[in-house]
Amino acid sequence: MNWSLFLRYLMDALLSIKFILMGMLVVVMVLLGLYLVLETPNYKTSWIMLLPGTERASTISLDNIGEARSNGSNAYGSVSISPKNTYKEIALSDAVINKAAKEYGVAANAFSKPRITLIDQTPAMKFTLIGESQEELIFRAQLYNKTFHATLDDLRRNEIDRNFKGIEINLEEAKRRLGQARQDIVAYQIKSSIVSDDQFKRWTDDTEQLRAERTKTDIELASLNAMLEVSLAQLGITSLQAQALLTRQANPTVTETLKTLSEKLAELASISSRYAAENPIRKTLARDIKGLTIEVRKLLNGVPDLAQIDNHHLYGLLSMSNVENVKQVNKSIAKLSGLIAQRQALIDSREQYLARVKNHTQGAATLADLQRVHQIAEAIFSSALAKLDTSRLDIYATYPLTQLLTQPGATIKRDRLQSKLMIVASILVYAMLALALALIQVRKRVISATKKTTASNPAKGHEFKSFSLLTGSGK
Repeated sequence: MNWSLFLRYLMDALLSIKFILMGMLVVVMVLLGLYLVLETPNYKTSWIMLLPGTERASTISLDNIGEARSNGSNAYGSVSISPKNTYKEIALSDAVINKAAKEYGVAANAFSKPRITLIDQTPAMKFTLIGESQEELIFRAQLYNKTFHATLDDLRRNEIDRNFKGIEINLEEAKRRLGQARQDIVAYQIKSSIVSDDQFKRWTDDTEQLRAERTKTDIELASLNAMLEVSLAQLGITSLQAQALLTRQANPTVTETLKTLSEKLAELASISSRYAAENPIRKTLARDIKGLTIEVRKLLNGVPDLAQIDNHHLYGLLSMSNVENVKQVNKSIAKLSGLIAQRQALIDSREQYLARVKNHTQGAATLADLQRVHQIAEAIFSSALAKLDTSRLDIYATYPLTQLLTQPGATIKRDRLQSKLMIVASILVYAMLALALALIQVRKRVISATKKTTASNPAKGHEFKSFSLLTGSGK
């Protein structure tokens, strides 16, 4: 198809009927203006209602049992059930419409239903009503909103009444079971030496504490024993020798004798390089030193295995530098004896506690079972009581609370939807008529040009004939 030729003919056709098109435009605009002027005005009002989704619950926590809970699940807790959809169905139900129509004084089919829009990702619902009068629209919107909330209140009261009757029956049974469980515990406590589970628990804790203290004592005892063995090995004596040396070190005679002996030994060492061994001075010093050595050993009489300790070692043990070491060793020996006695006392006490625990294990288990039965009965009773309180106080468990973000009839707007549709329809009608007239003119021109061209030039006429066939004018 030759589009350039078609467009040229179309433009020529439009220019040839421009006055007709202008006249048609005037007629359409006049008719549209008359409609808009004479149209009965419509008004609309919208209000938004919110549905908070707060979960309400009553929870009672009991140790070692868990929780007794009475709650209304979150209204938005399920993706398949939304209170907005439920409220929309209630708002559009015959029950609400019939009540509103009856109060308004018209038939149910004459009371127009509102348009309800559910706003995504929010708990909001938008209600829209349309009417011909502003006063009538405000009254109808307020009447409809009042009727809708009255229906919700009726549903809530009906639910509370039905639940309350069933819960009261369960509460009486739970109360009876709780009283029986309490009597069983009192009777067992009277005939048993165990009055509470905490008492047996304290016995068990004390037994475990004694075991822990014994373990701690064993560790401390082993550590101290190892340190004592190292100290005695360093001094080269036994524990009995260390205890005997401690009392001898405190003897002033031993101290003075050792001091004199030290002086004699020092004097002998100083003159050994000047005098020969047979010198009378050296012989005299040697006799004095031997006598002092014998005197020292006499003073140390009573030290176990004293003969096995040579003189130099003995002098070193009795020197001032080793006094503190010997004292420290004796302190460790005394502490070791105390720890041994403490360990034995812990062993004896733990055995007594173990015997007590074994003798009362069965009684404690029986009491624990009775207490658990009592706790379960108490949990059931508390749960039933919580449900009773919730059913009385929480009237929004199934049908959530509603809040009005905007009041019905607070905003009145002109409903111009029908006017906008008429304007669009007028434009489309005018465009279709103009296109139809233009195509008629194009057809006429193509037919006329085809006939003239065929008569004068058959080849050129074939081209117009093909164009006319494509445009539908050559049939």
